[in-house]
Amino acid sequence: MDRARLRLGRVEAGRAHARLARNTQGRQYAAVARDELVVGFDLDLTLIDQRIGIASAMTTLESEIGAGIDVQWVIDNVGLPLEAVLARWVPPGDVEGAASRYRTLFGEVGASSTRVMPGAVEAVEAVRTFGGKVIVVTAKYEPHAWAGLRAVDMAPDAVFGWRFGPAKGDALLAHGAQIFVGDHPADVLAARAGNSLAVTVATGPASAPELADAGADVVLATLEDFPAWLDAYRRKTPSG
Repeated sequence: MDRARLRLGRVEAGRAHARLARNTQGRQYAAVARDELVVGFDLDLTLIDQRIGIASAMTTLESEIGAGIDVQWVIDNVGLPLEAVLARWVPPGDVEGAASRYRTLFGEVGASSTRVMPGAVEAVEAVRTFGGKVIVVTAKYEPHAWAGLRAVDMAPDAVFGWRFGPAKGDALLAHGAQIFVGDHPADVLAARAGNSLAVTVATGPASAPELADAGADVVLATLEDFPAWLDAYRRKTPSG
């Protein structure tokens, strides 16, 4: 990592801690009252990249149903709930069936085409270094989420599927996650709903400025910057 990016990470950690100190709405980190670190991660384009499998399955689905699905649009907007994506082209009464067929198709190619995102392995290891737990919260069908993670030898403590935006908050709250890391503006809303610090990476459909405008507490270029940021955050944040 170059020095400029490391300095940025340290500055962001300090700013995040300052924001916590002046929070007047009771949105405090569970870490302040506990020793254990819990970090939540989004899945697609945060930890893993399954765009090859998604494109393959969606192309096959389109060839079968002829709904006019724009596969490139789907790839450019990875991370949205499947039914909401299909509803752009598929008649309402056919969405459930199309989604089921897509999941069958994706199950045949998804895991084998999974790639790990830059810095993802090291980010998870950084949490473990502090004795922390890692949970994954995603809009993806949960069995496919587990399969993708296993394909790149990642073993989080828990995985929660079928959740998007604020709906991720219940899982974050249940595990007391102090930090939630994602690549989409909806992940900022998830962090807010879960009383977590919103850490974002500009590796998905949203740019760094868009993530900042969405209210992210921290914006990193990639997860390659996360270990240094986490180290700085832990040094500045009191623990139980």
